[in-house]
Amino acid sequence: MNNPQRKRSRRDDRGSASVELTLLVPVLVVVLALMVIAGRQVSAALITQDAASAAARVASLQRDPASARTHAHQAAERELTDRGVVCAPFSAVVDTSEFEPGGVVKARVACTVSVIDLGGFGGQRTLTATSVSPVDPYRGQMP
Repeated sequence: MNNPQRKRSRRDDRGSASVELTLLVPVLVVVLALMVIAGRQVSAALITQDAASAAARVASLQRDPASARTHAHQAAERELTDRGVVCAPFSAVVDTSEFEPGGVVKARVACTVSVIDLGGFGGQRTLTATSVSPVDPYRGQMP
């Protein structure tokens, strides 16, 4: 009445879920770690873009090219620091060649970060971003 082969096949499947889970967990942990690393790198790139945008905007509000460059550099550095991105080295280059009413100011921010800070395994990565902001076309005009 009881088939011995049938009983044996039922016993053979016991514990297979535990083995499958044991094999699957390390793979899932690696995938999750890669997702976190990618997310942190994208976040740092977006923060660098925000710093370039802030630099261009602040520069476009200044009255002369020299103060535009100074204030833009400070704004970019402050944005990166406030958001927790540590750059070594850091540069903010501001193009004020079109610094006139109706012109534009271009800011380029470059930030070299340690990949370990972003959740990676070592080395460095340079993040760069460029932004453009218009200079008020009515600057210096009386109403």
